[in-house]
Amino acid sequence: MSDQTVEHYERVAADYDEHWSYDPDYVRRFSRAIVDALRLTRSDAIADVGCGTGLYTRRLAADVEPERPILCVDPVPAMLERLPASPRLQPLVAGAEDLASGRVAPPAPGRLDAIVLKESFHHVADRRATLEGLAGLLTRHGRILIVMLPRTIHHPLFREAHRRFGELQPEPAQIVDMVAEVGLRASVSYRTFHTAIDRERYVRMLAARYMSVLGEFSDDELRAGIEQFRHAYRNDPVLRFDDHFAFIKGWVRPG
Repeated sequence: MSDQTVEHYERVAADYDEHWSYDPDYVRRFSRAIVDALRLTRSDAIADVGCGTGLYTRRLAADVEPERPILCVDPVPAMLERLPASPRLQPLVAGAEDLASGRVAPPAPGRLDAIVLKESFHHVADRRATLEGLAGLLTRHGRILIVMLPRTIHHPLFREAHRRFGELQPEPAQIVDMVAEVGLRASVSYRTFHTAIDRERYVRMLAARYMSVLGEFSDDELRAGIEQFRHAYRNDPVLRFDDHFAFIKGWVRPG
């Protein structure tokens, strides 16, 4: 993760939960999809890499009720400070690269059964080496799930935000190939989450830079983008759009 991205998340940490998720039901539905995709069980040793404030990790813990705490990995201390104190959550200040390379070791001994990277893998610089290192942390029944948006998204952003997002986001097909290259069985499926949100609340989310791509804009650029957004959606008091996500899975090959 770049220094600029770390600084962005340091700035937004305090209000992150308020602005990043659309509503509690959205979080519940998304968490359920992750549980189903990874077939998580109570006995699994789980890591959420790039967990942020643990908004989704908390829900995963409630859904799975794991016997061991979920390892909550994030390189931004201000984000991890928002984690509630819970025996089901174990924070670790580290990036995906740190964990994969061994620069930072998990506090508990043993390997991991499941690793989740929800909308965080695009922040990784050396993706292949990081993925290979994370795969090396898995048990013989281990699996990894990378959840990511495609390059073209349907969020009601302004034009330049859409363009920059497409430049920064890798193609899911590239990541599927990478998962196979590091020796895991790879597959991809696509999930759609329907969203409805009050326009003025969404304006506040834009102003708070709720997506990391918005951290690429100066204050003046963001204000201009929000004005463009207001004009484009002036007749829509409630915004309705679909979030389409790639669920890229990798399993350790038997034998």
